Amino acid sequence: MTEREKQIVAIRTAWIAGVFSLIVAIIMLLNFWQLKTTDPLESEALKALVERLQDDNTNEALKVEIRNLDLMSRNAFFTKQWQIESGAWLLIAGIVIMVISLRIYYSSRALISIPQSQESSLDMELMVSRRWILYTISILFGAALIASYLTKDHLSDTYGITETTVVKDEVPVQQIVPAGTEVNSESAITIQEATTDVASTVDVPVENVTTLPAEPAKTVVADYRQQFPSFRGPNGLGISPHKNIPIAWDGASGNNILWKIKVPLHGFNSPVVWENYLFVTGADKSNQSVYCYDGLTGKLIWEHKISGIERPAGKPIKPTEETGYAAPTVATDGIGIYAIFATGDLVSVDFQGNRRWAKNIGIPDNHYGHSSSLLLWKNRLIIQFDTNSAGKLLALNTSDGSQVWETARASKISWASPIIANIGGSDQIVLSATPKVAGYDPETGKELWSVDCLSGEVGPSPAYSNGLIFAANEYAKLVAIKPGSPPQTVWESNEYLPDVASPVAANGLLFIATSYGVAACFDAASGELLWEHESQAGFYASPVMADGKAFFLNMDGKMSIFSIAREKVLLGEPELGEGAVSTPAFSNGKIFLRGYNHLFCVGN
Repeated sequence: MTEREKQIVAIRTAWIAGVFSLIVAIIMLLNFWQLKTTDPLESEALKALVERLQDDNTNEALKVEIRNLDLMSRNAFFTKQWQIESGAWLLIAGIVIMVISLRIYYSSRALISIPQSQESSLDMELMVSRRWILYTISILFGAALIASYLTKDHLSDTYGITETTVVKDEVPVQQIVPAGTEVNSESAITIQEATTDVASTVDVPVENVTTLPAEPAKTVVADYRQQFPSFRGPNGLGISPHKNIPIAWDGASGNNILWKIKVPLHGFNSPVVWENYLFVTGADKSNQSVYCYDGLTGKLIWEHKISGIERPAGKPIKPTEETGYAAPTVATDGIGIYAIFATGDLVSVDFQGNRRWAKNIGIPDNHYGHSSSLLLWKNRLIIQFDTNSAGKLLALNTSDGSQVWETARASKISWASPIIANIGGSDQIVLSATPKVAGYDPETGKELWSVDCLSGEVGPSPAYSNGLIFAANEYAKLVAIKPGSPPQTVWESNEYLPDVASPVAANGLLFIATSYGVAACFDAASGELLWEHESQAGFYASPVMADGKAFFLNMDGKMSIFSIAREKVLLGEPELGEGAVSTPAFSNGKIFLRGYNHLFCVGN
């Protein structure tokens, strides 16, 4: 190819790449504008259908129409997100090709002298290249920067770390506010082996629940398996062994409300109970606290204010209102209480509210805010830390916070929490994220198996029962997995899918709660839909099984209570009197509920 021919090919390629990049940039901006102005949950057509359903709640055809319209709206929403992400890569590729072509053109042009008697087409191309090529480049790069900022940079503005220096809070490390009753911890008592059959009311084999070992420390007498020590109870499975649980109360009148208090700082985390001690956290932009309440009276025993933790300096953290600064639920082993916040600050305090250790594990690169809750296995604190930057699973020593192991994960950001499942006689940590559900050895952190089956922004945690792992996400699918080498997908369904609430399984049944207000029961072995129940509000709190019943708390604060059975038996729908998105905790004869404004204790 002659230098002249090379010039012609290069300039034409540059023009084609430039026009292509300009078109992609315009489409990206239009898609982003539509994405920001179209909320699938605020569809006027959908609202009109829902209002019609309220007047005629037996109209099955209308229910199907609402579900189909909701699914179409959300599919369009996520398709536009995918188009923006794909367009960014196409835009970069187009600009790179254009720049390379221009470089070739000008390099070739410098080697030869262009005669004045060129053909008119080449003269036109050379003239345009002299006068407009810089303008085109400027427009393309400007559009690329705008599109890049609107679709990507807002994430780094929220959670990106731009400096590597370390700043230290000069506030004193410990601030304890005593209140209420004294905590009795005069003697060191180990966590004993359970003698009570956890599976007396639901099918949860005793070997499926981890027993934490003793640690030389002052602690509280208790058996781990008889507590509600973490998000969704022992091992995060959503099952409580407690009985005599009330099924009737009324927040407005106070019927069966034993006490009600307001937590000083807001948080969406769920209550955790150890004997008569109740733990929650709260936080805002400037403050983070762990609270201990007397479960019998609701009195504040102590507040531990988080301060003095070295933290990487960076841009301010801005979680959304739906997540906040204190979304993750604490965990306790009867020795320490372990709490993490949207800042990445992690702290352990004892039952008197004294700090045992504290550290920052890194500011989560998370555009909604960190919400994965903590879990305990033996003397290890398990942390799922899947962010926009990278995914990883951590195990820390509960006594001093030192790292035991860390496993990098080929996964995208997740808001789900880990569970412990006893599979084939051995405990495994099971995680859900995009694209995979995976099991890990808690001793070493080694990945044991994985299945690529999820997509989108994963919020629900997995469930486990009778050798099967259940994972789901809205607009992805519900899948039952038999772990192994290789793992097997037993069945799949896309009929009812949760957005935030985690599934729960036992007694051969699987329960799902959706954000559009459907509680559903499936046959766990086959995936057959057994029954469904329509609620006037969606579910963010995860369903929990206790006392032979399944408890579903919707966002209006209404609790739908069902018998754990293959046929729908609705036992009651008591109301809290305020909205709620936090998963309830259970104790003997009591339910602890966190509403938008108050912490409640319900009992007969």
